[in-house]
Amino acid sequence: MKKLSFIAVALLTTTSVNAEIIKIPTHSGFSGFVMGGVGILEYKSNMYKGYNGDNESHNGLFNSPESYSSGTPILGADLRYTFAETRTQLFLGNLIQDAVRFDFTQQLGVRQQMGDKGIVALGYVFPLLPTETWADPYAAGNRQDTDMKSGGARLAWDQIWGTHFNATYTMRKFDISEERSGESMALSNAQRNMLNRNGNTNEVALSYDWIFSPGHVLHPELTYGKSSFDGSAMNYDKTQIQLSYGYNNNQWSLISNIYLGQMKYDEVNPIFGNKADSDEFGVSTTFFWHRLFNVKGLNGLISASYSKSDSDINFYDAYISSINTGLMYHF
Repeated sequence: MKKLSFIAVALLTTTSVNAEIIKIPTHSGFSGFVMGGVGILEYKSNMYKGYNGDNESHNGLFNSPESYSSGTPILGADLRYTFAETRTQLFLGNLIQDAVRFDFTQQLGVRQQMGDKGIVALGYVFPLLPTETWADPYAAGNRQDTDMKSGGARLAWDQIWGTHFNATYTMRKFDISEERSGESMALSNAQRNMLNRNGNTNEVALSYDWIFSPGHVLHPELTYGKSSFDGSAMNYDKTQIQLSYGYNNNQWSLISNIYLGQMKYDEVNPIFGNKADSDEFGVSTTFFWHRLFNVKGLNGLISASYSKSDSDINFYDAYISSINTGLMYHF
């Protein structure tokens, strides 16, 4: 299932990077951040419904999708409560360490410091906002939208055995309310079933935090993912390499991410007679100015991003670019 998360890319990285990004505070109480802002978004995708429904009609089955643009709000939060004595932390939202890794999955869960063995976390993952897609994305004319529900679990182990290595495993289940892929096409029932987007995804990520000088952090990450959808032509293996760099001082911070990915599909798509294999690329940069208006904890931010998915089937090509600005308050 081809997917670019518009909310995720619009948000970009929403936190500053420093040597403490994965530690649990030493004092009990609430901590985290809230943020808000606005952005300008340009995108193309045949598989996801745009914010304003601009891509209600596609540009032809054998053409790349058209480009659309819109303004969009930016919202984000990371709410945590720490029990210092037991080194336990409850969290809701998008954790700082996940945002740095270009991962904007929302979570509700618990983190536990295991002495010098690292921090183990277990959480329920879910999207920030309700998601819609097209019931039959291949239909000509005005397409009918439908809800797409998703949720799952994530198990993470940071600072494994006292090192700077980290590992995460994430499982998600996708449920499209009215899955009608291929219904408008002259396909057999077996061929239509090959396009079913309901099912599960599994991802494993390994990363390392390299603090090579005060204020500088380099974070390489390797991710492998595999899907198990009801439609065999939608199943894929995904490999992604990402490199994040962060610099932080008393006055300002800078975060940059770049990633390269590849998706290999199991079977030929019955509509196009080809597999939807794709190469993916993305880059983002976010700049923060601390103590805005001389208010402690208040940060101004400006960010830019570009992501592209180039598929062997033009219909599945996708890209998104954005420029955003906003305010973030740490507490």
